Amino acid sequence: MKRFYLESYGCQMNVYDTQGLERQLEDHGYERVAAPEDADVVLVNTCSVREHAEERTLNRLAVLTRLKAKNPALKVGVCGCMAQRMGGEIKKRVPRVDLVVGAQALPAVLPALAALDRGESPTPVVEPLDHFLPPPRPRLDAKNLKGFVTIIRGCNKACAYCIVPTTRGPEISRHPDDVVLEVQELVLRGAKEITLLGQNVNSYTSAGVDFPELLRRCGAVRGEWRLRFTTSHPRDMRPDVVRRMAEAERLAPWLHLPVQSGSRRLLRAMNRDYTLEQYLEAVDVAREAIPDLSVTTDLIVGFPGETPEDFAETLALVERVRYDTFYAFKYSPRSGTAAARREDDVSPEEKQRRLALLLDVQRRLSHEVNQAWVGRTARVLLEGKDEKRGNGLARTGQNKIVVLPMFDGFKPGRFVDVAIERAEGQTLHGRLVEAS
Repeated sequence: MKRFYLESYGCQMNVYDTQGLERQLEDHGYERVAAPEDADVVLVNTCSVREHAEERTLNRLAVLTRLKAKNPALKVGVCGCMAQRMGGEIKKRVPRVDLVVGAQALPAVLPALAALDRGESPTPVVEPLDHFLPPPRPRLDAKNLKGFVTIIRGCNKACAYCIVPTTRGPEISRHPDDVVLEVQELVLRGAKEITLLGQNVNSYTSAGVDFPELLRRCGAVRGEWRLRFTTSHPRDMRPDVVRRMAEAERLAPWLHLPVQSGSRRLLRAMNRDYTLEQYLEAVDVAREAIPDLSVTTDLIVGFPGETPEDFAETLALVERVRYDTFYAFKYSPRSGTAAARREDDVSPEEKQRRLALLLDVQRRLSHEVNQAWVGRTARVLLEGKDEKRGNGLARTGQNKIVVLPMFDGFKPGRFVDVAIERAEGQTLHGRLVEAS
């Protein structure tokens, strides 16, 4: 039996793809091992969002290919977004890599391995499939409480800074029956939280089913579990869509809605294809439709041409929306994007200064938002134990971490009610009220 080792970098969709590759290999007679030194095949599923991530992966590949000195028969392959973007350039940078398969052609991994077994040297496979072929569904072990289901691949947007349309290709949605079946199987296997994945989940459309209807169908799957999704694009979050989404059963009150900038001018420069007013309306409608909604976002600082006034408008947006938290990044150019052709005219020092200011504001706002939970009761999913402090760890539907004392019957995967007694930063502290 051949043995394989898998590594994954990047977003949750990459993790999902890696789990699919794992099952595909196992179904074809391969056995997974825990260390690359013990493998006959080593596969690295890669990310291409930032140049630094690619450089780290190339360095890692150089290390892995050195294992061939002890095992000349070892095959080393590169999959995913970096493979899609760089293609044959990877083999020039790391000559001892054996196969390259892009994110849009992952089912070609097995044929490429078969070609290597025949003594052939397969060329990089980066041509998109002419139909949507999802990877096999990932297996859940008994300890895995969370499941992830890719519902749509690719992106039809053209944001100036983003490499995803190049690496993942145009949007292709899975058939709704396949999605619901996978959700059902995950629930039967014990998943207590399932997240629907896609670059733009609310662009989903297949067999006459749009995203709100898919949420309704998934939420109708019986059992005690909760439903999440990520990521949404503000352009597609029309008020009527938001209200229909809110009707889905088991939907967690959490919305990740990337805005990237609070500057109207920069939103146009980024080609985000919505106005600041449309974004704020989507947030307001969602908060009206979904009680106790938690809202998070992504922000970029130092985009080409960002002035102090543009940055001040981003700070004003953060104050206006009062996000529960957000992910903020310093802009870095990606080759092949529209923004990379512009002058990166905000200095690294100024980018860092603006990022620090933004994070200071967010720490304050997160603390204030979480203080409003003190004295309330929250329904939480028990997730595990903090081994250092001996406390239990749980998570609310709003995606907030809750620390609570251990108790008899504490078991990851149970939903319980917790009285919130205090808030520290982005962490809530509470005690058990009622188990169920």
